[in-house]
This record gives sequence, C-alpha cells and structure tokens, in this order.
Amino acid sequence: MSTSSTRRLAAVMIADVAGYSRLMEHDEAGTHARLREIRAEVTDPAVRGQGGRIVRTVGDGILVEFPSAASALAAAVEIQRTMARRNLGLPADQRIDHRIGINLGDILVDEHDIAGTGVNVAARLEALAAPGGIAISGTVREQVREDIGVRFVDAGEQQVKNISRPILVFRVELDGPQSPWTRLRAARWQRPLTIAAGIIALVVAATLAYRQWQPEKPSQSLIILPFAYAAETPGGALLAASMTSQVTRAVSRVTGLTVIAPAVAAQLAGRRGDLRQIGDELRVRYALDGRVDRSGDLVRVTAHLVDTGSGGSLWSSDVEAPAAADGSAPLAVIGRLSETLRSAVIDAEMKRIAAGEQASSAYALALAASRELQDATELPQIRAARERFERALAIEPRHVPALTGYAHALAFEADRIEPGAPRDGLLAKADEVSLRAVTLQTDNAEAWGARANVLLFRRQIDAAVEAIQRALALNPYLITVQSFSGQINLAQGRGEEALAAFDRGIELNPTSTARGVLMHFRCRALLLLGRYAQAIESCERGMAFGTEWPDYMVLAAAYALHGDAQRAAQARGELLRLQPAFTIRWHGALAGGAGEAHTPFDRLLHDGLRMAAVPE
Repeated sequence: MSTSSTRRLAAVMIADVAGYSRLMEHDEAGTHARLREIRAEVTDPAVRGQGGRIVRTVGDGILVEFPSAASALAAAVEIQRTMARRNLGLPADQRIDHRIGINLGDILVDEHDIAGTGVNVAARLEALAAPGGIAISGTVREQVREDIGVRFVDAGEQQVKNISRPILVFRVELDGPQSPWTRLRAARWQRPLTIAAGIIALVVAATLAYRQWQPEKPSQSLIILPFAYAAETPGGALLAASMTSQVTRAVSRVTGLTVIAPAVAAQLAGRRGDLRQIGDELRVRYALDGRVDRSGDLVRVTAHLVDTGSGGSLWSSDVEAPAAADGSAPLAVIGRLSETLRSAVIDAEMKRIAAGEQASSAYALALAASRELQDATELPQIRAARERFERALAIEPRHVPALTGYAHALAFEADRIEPGAPRDGLLAKADEVSLRAVTLQTDNAEAWGARANVLLFRRQIDAAVEAIQRALALNPYLITVQSFSGQINLAQGRGEEALAAFDRGIELNPTSTARGVLMHFRCRALLLLGRYAQAIESCERGMAFGTEWPDYMVLAAAYALHGDAQRAAQARGELLRLQPAFTIRWHGALAGGAGEAHTPFDRLLHDGLRMAAVPE
C-alpha cells in the first residue's frame, strides 16, 4: 500500500473455494481448468454486472470492491445460485463450492490495492460462511432494504481473530424472504437447546377453539393435495403418486399435526384453485399444493403451503434430488419436505398466537415456552421457560407436548448447575416427566426423543438406545431425533454412526436454525474418528451460528491433537474467558464421570485438552 493511499467507505466481497487444497490434491489440472472456466462464466460476469472491481486474486480467492452493499450482495447471490445449478448431480469430490463474505466499511485505497479493517472483516466473514453460503456484516444488512428473494438469519455477534470488536453476522439463505422464526442467536451447551426448542414447537397438540357462530379450524390441521405433474414427465403418474403418499405418511407422523386422509384429498385434486372453499368444507387451516417434475436423473419438487382462511401463500419450497431407481419419490426429498413443512406450519401458528389467538391455553403456553427455551442462553431464561411449561400442565396435565418440553427444560436446567443433589433431583424429575409423556402417547416420536435425551443426561445409555430406536422407527424425518441418535452413538464411541446421524439431520433441512448445533456435534464425531482437520472445519462452521464455552473446549482439543499449538492456545484462552472455572476434572464431573472421563470421546477430549495446557 503506497503512501498516497486514500480512505473511503466501500463494500468489500471476498470469495474462495471450500476444500481447495483437497480438490487440487485430487485433480490438480482438472480443478485448475474448472476454476478458470468458473471465473470466465460465473464469477467475473456477476461482478461486472453489478459494477464491481476485482482488486486481486490469490489462488482460489478473489477480493472485490463494489460501489454499494446492495450490489455486492446481488453479485454474491448470483454467484452462489449459479454454482448451485452447476453442481447439481455432481459427486462430492467434483463439486466446487464458494464461501463468500461481504462487509461495508472504511478501507484504504491506492491505484492497485485495497486494505484496512473493512477488508479484514470481510475476510473473517468469508471464513464464517458455509460452503455455498454467504455471510455478511450488520452494516451490510442495514443497507440492503429491497427484497432480493433471500432471507437474512441473525447469527449473533462473533469475536474473530485480529478484530477488537465483535462483528454482528448475518447468514444469507437463498431460498426466499426471511421468517421471524428463523432468527436465532444460537447457544449450545453439552446438549442442543435450539433442538429441544424445535421439538416443543413441532409437537404441540391440536386444541379446538369455538367462535360464536361456527367451530374454528383445528390448530395445525392440513390437507396435502395430490402432487401434480406434467403429462410429458416420464413415469410422472407413479412419481406423483409416490410423492403424495410418502409425504403424507411422513407428515402424519408429526404429533399434533392433523392431516386429512389421502383418500379424501385425492377427490379434490381438480379443485386446486378453490383452496379457501376446501378449507371451509374440511375445517383445515392449511393446504399443501405441490408439483413434481423429472429431468434426466433429477427429480424436482415445488410445493406451496397456503392459508385456507386468507388464500395467502405462507411458504414455498423447491427441492431437487437424484431420482430413485424404481421411479418412486427420492427419500431425500420426502425428508426435506416433511421437515420444512412442519416448521412452516409452526411459523404460521406462532403468528396466530402472537395476534392473541388462544393466548391463555395450554397450546399457546407451550408454544411460548418453546420460544423462550430456543432463545435461552442463561439459567434464569431456562427456568422461565420451565415455569411456563408448568403453567401449561396446570391447565392440561396430560398435554404431551408440554410434558415433552418440560422434560427438556428440566434436563437443560440440570446441565447448567454444578453436580450434586439439586442437579440429581432435576434429572430425576425429567426422567419421571418423560416417562409420563411416552406412557400417554406410545406412538409419539418427539416424546420418545425427549425420553432418549433425558436418559442420555442420566448416563443410562442402554435405555437411551432403546428409546431413540423407538423414536426413529416412528419418525426418522425429525432433525431432533437424528441429533439425539448421533449423540447417543457418540456416547457409545461409535463415531461413524454418530457422524452419519448428524449429516442426516443437516440434510433434512439445511436452512434449519439447528444447523449450528449439528455442526458442533459433527465436530465431536470427527474428533473421535481422528479426522482432526475436518473436525476443526466443522467446529468453526458451527460457531458462525453462535458460540459458547463448549465450542472452544472442543476446538482447543482439536487444534492440539492436530498439532497446531498456537491456535490451541487461542481457543484455550477463549474457553477460560467464557468459563473461568473450567478444569478437566470439573468437566469430567459435569459430564457424570465423577471427575474422570466417562466415554471414549471424553477420554480423547481430555487428552487433547491436556495437550492444549488446559488446567487439570
């Protein structure tokens, strides 16, 4: 940077290729040629189209200056969407995914280069982005007011290397406008609070209210219309019938979601334009209208969730997956649709509650408690959610969703306090409550998931395995159930099985607010498997969604085991800053091991922490 440098406010974008070293090692010449092609056909045209200036390129990365935050974001969105289309159908070892970070800030400029804090922040944001994703600073979010068809998900304030102040980070989701329910500042302890909150929100049982003149439509009531298909679609009739049947079956397994029988829905296929009338006739609040198409080896499904009262569209999804060999609906599509659909129904239900509908019912109290538990980062917040669940149960003692949430709240409260009689009492109560929930509804997958989680907290691993197997048999399409399955496998020392479960959870809904939690536990599984570099990457990606002391605990051990003493020391410093009382023995007692490592993972973790010079 020359002495004639000037300062100005500018939008800075930094992009690089995820896993670049791995790609080059696998096929150096081919990767280099494909990157040149992508620059010529994707990246450079998108930058030029928005008035950007490519300042420099380094290996797989580019540094770009834009005249505005909006133009930088528009270029980034175009790049990522184009690359997503190019990657369709490619095997993992041939995909090229970019990570993109964008910041608006003060930079130093000369004829050939730019530098300064504004550039450094963009670099840190790029490192926080997921492959195929975009991370932006709060200053960029403030400047982008127009609707460009993306969602902005608050990932909280992040403290990053060489930047003195925390950065407010937003993840850019490319699948549509932002819903308030997706905003999250994730907090993770040894078990995922955000996942527990998802359980509660997704299993609230239907409660009937009455108007003076006619009965209200039941909460969470849904009709899935037969999927449409183009006449020229090869095997379209079989594919559409399979999609309708399997999505209906998967969604019907969600406790509290009342789904109209397929035989009834089949008679209404010709009335897609009359959804409000269908809602009145069948007394259902929501309708799913979908279409399935096939192009070569890919199946594409488009679905819309409609409010039958207003006729308004509440949510839409566009999913692609490789076609099944037998012509039936791909399982990946079924799982993705069922998971995101139920989340969309809950979004709509929460808006009704916020507007005052059924505000004093057990149903509403359970939803409110789930929101509190989702956002809880401190013990008083967890206790407030627990007390709200207790109020719901005072109204309706056999309300299984409230019992399920109450069990989680008790367990998470126990995990926030020191070992001893009070902690043991909370876990005993959680055990009793979760047992009551599965006794009342033996076919409730969410309740069995809660039961498995509580038993895992109590270190009753064999019983936890039985409970999670029951939950998986009832509904394998639940992110929460897949996560608890992974954690139980982790406790057993079964790293590959744990990793597969966490990956299935991410695949079910890549935009879920639980993604950060799953990435954290995926890091633990990779650590157990000795894949330290991959564990570090997974930990750091998960930390983009929010950080707590367990993140730095695992990261310190991973860096130490990987042989990076400097970064291990940095992670150790953050761990002790966030949890000054932390010692290896303290963690062993907290994990139920009487001060000693209790599981194969804990033993490896403690070895790594000792290598990182964490206090014994």
